[in-house]
Amino acid sequence: MPFAHWQFRIADRVATVTLNRPGTGNNINLDCLAELKFISEAIQADASIHAVVLRSEGKHFSVGMDVAVIQQMAGQPFEAYAEHLRAGQRCIDAFEAIQQPIVAEIRGFCIGAGVILAACADFRLSSARAVYSLPEVQRSIGVIMGLGRVTRIMGTANTKRMAMLGEKFSAAEMQQMGFLTQVAPDEKLSAEVDILLKKIMALPPKAVSLNKRIADFASAENLRQSQLFELEQQFHLNQTQDFKEAMQSFFEKRPPRYRGV
Repeated sequence: MPFAHWQFRIADRVATVTLNRPGTGNNINLDCLAELKFISEAIQADASIHAVVLRSEGKHFSVGMDVAVIQQMAGQPFEAYAEHLRAGQRCIDAFEAIQQPIVAEIRGFCIGAGVILAACADFRLSSARAVYSLPEVQRSIGVIMGLGRVTRIMGTANTKRMAMLGEKFSAAEMQQMGFLTQVAPDEKLSAEVDILLKKIMALPPKAVSLNKRIADFASAENLRQSQLFELEQQFHLNQTQDFKEAMQSFFEKRPPRYRGV
C-alpha cells in the first residue's frame, strides 16, 4: 500500500524504508510515526525479510520533530498530552523492536528525533559531511522520544554533552563518541551499506536476530522507565514561562529571552 510519508520496498530479502518528506527536511510528525509503526509491524511479520535499510529522500536524514507537534500538545491536559506522546513513543519502539538487523544510511542533517530514529538501528553508516545535534534544550524541550537509546550507545557523558548543550557535531566526532559504526565519503556511502548488507545476508538470519535481541534485552526495561520519566517531566516543563517563550520566539523568528521561570 502507498504511504504519505515513507517509501517502502522489499527486494532480495532486504526491506528499504525511506523517509519521504524532503520538502520539510524530513521532519517528523505523529502521522509519520504512525505509518512507521505500520511498516515496522509488516516487516516483523515477514520472515522472508532478513535485513532492513533506513534512509531518507533528499539532502537530509531528518531535521527532527516538527516543532508544531510540541506546541500543539503544550495546552493539553496531562491525560491527552500523555496519550499523544506515548503514541509517538510506541511507534519508535515498534521500529526498534524489529527482529531483523537495521542499517541506517545517514546524510545531511541528523537532528533531534532524527538522532533517536537512527539510534534504533543496529548499524549506523554516515556520510563524512553529515551533521548531528540534539538541539531541543535551546527551545526548552527535553529529548522525549527515548534519549536513553543514545545514552546506551555512547555513554552518559557524551549524551549529556549533546543534550544539555544542544551543539552540532561532525560525523567524525560522532564516530569517536561511539554513535556511528562507519563514516564514508558521501559518494561511497551507499556502496559501504551494500558491503555491510552482504556480510549480514551471508549469516544465518535467526542467529543474527537472536544476538540482536540478547544485546538489547538488558537495557529494554531501563528504556521504558526513562521514556515514562521523559513524558512526565516534559509536561511540567510545558507549564513554564520559558517554554512559552521558546515556542513564541521560534515562530516569531527572534532570539528567546529565558528567565528560569
